[in-house]
Amino acid sequence: MYSRQRGSPIPFLAAALSIGLTFPALVDAAAKVVKNGDRNVLLITMDTTRADRIGCYGYRGASTPNLDALAGAGARFENAYTAVPLTLPSHASLFTGTLPVFHGVYNNGFYALGPEALTLAEVLKDVGYATAAFVSSFTVDSRFGTAQGFDVYDDAFAEGEVLKNFRSERRGDATAASFLRWLGTNADRTFFAWVHFYDPHLPYDPPSPYKEEFRGRPYDGEIAFMDAEIGRIISAVREKGLLGKTLIVVAADHGEALGEHKEIDHGLFLYDDTLRVPLLMASDGRLPGGTVVRSRVRLVDVFPTVLDLLKVKIPKMTQGTSLFPFIRGERNDLPVVAETRYPEENFGWSNLRAFIDGPWKYIEAPRAELYNLERDRGEERNVLEENGDIAAGLSRKLKDLIGRSSAPEPKEMRKLSAEEEQRLKSLGYVGGGVKAGGPALSLPDPKDKIQDYLLYFRGNILETEGRFEQAAACYAEVLRLNPDVPWNYVNLAFLEMKRNRVPEAIGILEKARSRFPDSLVILSRLMTFYSKAERFEDALAAGRAVLALDPRFFDALFLSGTILAGQGKWEDALRSYERALEIEPENRTLRMRRAVTLAALGRAKEAILIFEEILREAPEDPAVYSDLARVYENEGNIPKALENAGKAIELGPSPGTYHAYAMLLAKAGNLKEAVRWLRKYLETAPATDAAGKKKAASILADWEKTLQ
Repeated sequence: MYSRQRGSPIPFLAAALSIGLTFPALVDAAAKVVKNGDRNVLLITMDTTRADRIGCYGYRGASTPNLDALAGAGARFENAYTAVPLTLPSHASLFTGTLPVFHGVYNNGFYALGPEALTLAEVLKDVGYATAAFVSSFTVDSRFGTAQGFDVYDDAFAEGEVLKNFRSERRGDATAASFLRWLGTNADRTFFAWVHFYDPHLPYDPPSPYKEEFRGRPYDGEIAFMDAEIGRIISAVREKGLLGKTLIVVAADHGEALGEHKEIDHGLFLYDDTLRVPLLMASDGRLPGGTVVRSRVRLVDVFPTVLDLLKVKIPKMTQGTSLFPFIRGERNDLPVVAETRYPEENFGWSNLRAFIDGPWKYIEAPRAELYNLERDRGEERNVLEENGDIAAGLSRKLKDLIGRSSAPEPKEMRKLSAEEEQRLKSLGYVGGGVKAGGPALSLPDPKDKIQDYLLYFRGNILETEGRFEQAAACYAEVLRLNPDVPWNYVNLAFLEMKRNRVPEAIGILEKARSRFPDSLVILSRLMTFYSKAERFEDALAAGRAVLALDPRFFDALFLSGTILAGQGKWEDALRSYERALEIEPENRTLRMRRAVTLAALGRAKEAILIFEEILREAPEDPAVYSDLARVYENEGNIPKALENAGKAIELGPSPGTYHAYAMLLAKAGNLKEAVRWLRKYLETAPATDAAGKKKAASILADWEKTLQ
């Protein structure tokens, strides 16, 4: 057990009163914890948030009155740890109460929580809870398995966004607003709601007035903005009269390195800057206010703790421990195991594992590390050489714990079956699979590649600033130094696309494909680039290779459907769209594409029913009316087509809607009005649409001649 206070005490109760919270006054930390099954659960996760950047954890530069109030009204865990300093695997552990070696999710993007996992949402739904989630980043998109057990899963990050990517996100105020809309119609139900904030993630760019108030400290500004949105949520819960029957849990998924050990961001190392996280629990009258738990605990303990406090049976597979005894005053520390595969899978360097027991922290790496956290909280002095026996003992404990915690058949990132290998060979692709497991001691230690890492990060920052030429130079040098890493090709290729150098971008990925013929990272990006270059047959071929590797790869299914529909291969397009809908059934654009495809196949009645359902959900979306107008036009129902095309113009006036409306008016015999709207199209269409404008001008001339 260890603890360290920074700064002077925070006035928790004053903070609570200042934002109108009606939690009880501070009481004896050993007061009785009341278990009660008739409670809502509100789980708030804060992406990339360090514990030591929050006021109640001693940071004097913080502006976090709402988090501080929660800490004063309930329990604050001084030493809570994540199992992985990455968003998706950390949330997978939080929601299942198990370690990555059990649930099989090790990194963002190319893993998914399997259907065999049992999540907190599933357990609570089974006992009658309404469940809803509101997330802010693609890293926890529904396609990665985190939606299991949720009745509502809001992962819409940008209006009309179909093909999401790793930069797809939304600001905290939008996510909070979505939750508040849901709460407005569900406050009378017993619920489990998860709200995920992504704001403190790089690049740090807080909105005003936080940008100005925290000038020079944008990370702190992002946290302050997020805290305000958390306060907005809690205030709404209070105004609904629900604060007295709601267990509120707030946790970060991982921390953030701000230059310590030369790391920026997170995922590369396993130091406490990215592993130690804030964890708060509060429930009016049922948790003793002002409790500070100094024992070391883990995010995997949240799952059993919530169930224990709700008097719900904890599943046998749970690897976490209920923190109920710790809130009551128990003082022992729990052992922590952590790992990261990000160095190998993203950079080609060794994976890392860490084990914390008592005052000692052991990091398993090509050059192993040992720290005494009681004496060296900053992990600045590796004392392994003089404490070899201690390190050896911790290494054995780590190996034993991993062995006992692993699933019977640990899931790898991607292993090809014999059938899949054959399918790839038939498509002209051959190659090896992806490694997984403990530290690959033959690979470079991330500590020894820190300059390459910083060069990559410099490129990333330059790209964000729009300085593409300098960024390209950084990425090219990283690629030269590390040619065996698919992501290094992808980073450079994406930058070339931003510079509108499409052939060069495709050339980079084609070179990478010859080196990594079964890389999902390369093939999926190559398909997207071929599509943008209108090399549709090449895109379909790359898509087939992607789907041979992963039959549920959403982007490949969606793009294949789009290309096939454009070629008039409607049956094939429909199959692709319907397979994609199995993955994202809520995707509005995808549902509309399917409806248009059904209409093209002569199934207009089914298509119209789909559009009517979508309009009940989104009555202000002009794209729905535009597509519905096309369906009615194909059916020969010109009056209904005109009605919907007119509505599209009303809600979303644009050159495209003007042109479509003009063509329909001409079909209806109203040539005078058709001329007016086609002129409007020509006045507003961009210069880049030269071919379309030329054709429209010719049609307009014919119409005007007819009217003379």
